[in-house]
Amino acid sequence: MLNRFLDKKRNVYLMALAAIFCESFSSVFLKQAGLEEWLSPRYIFFYLCAIGVMGIYAVAWQLILEKLPLTTAYLRKGITYVLIFIWAAVIFGEEITVQQIVGIVIIIAGMVVSMSDGQ
Repeated sequence: MLNRFLDKKRNVYLMALAAIFCESFSSVFLKQAGLEEWLSPRYIFFYLCAIGVMGIYAVAWQLILEKLPLTTAYLRKGITYVLIFIWAAVIFGEEITVQQIVGIVIIIAGMVVSMSDGQ
């Protein structure tokens, strides 16, 4: 059933985006685990959530790589840094600096330039 879903290119790109979104949340769980006392029940819970999310991501990414060229798939992974930046600001209330914004703009510009070059 999943292979039929992934037969449409649009669905492959949507699954890639969902996988990248999922991967970015592993950073949220790891950050939250780091805020807890080491080996406390909450620390273990958040750490296991991060491992679970990465497991889901790994399976999804392997399915995606069967359908997309490697370069096309990895160009989209730059979105992960943008999402982690957003989660840091929204979930953890971290301060956003001009240097961080410039860095995100450079990442996005690099993705756009790379994708437009024959992709």
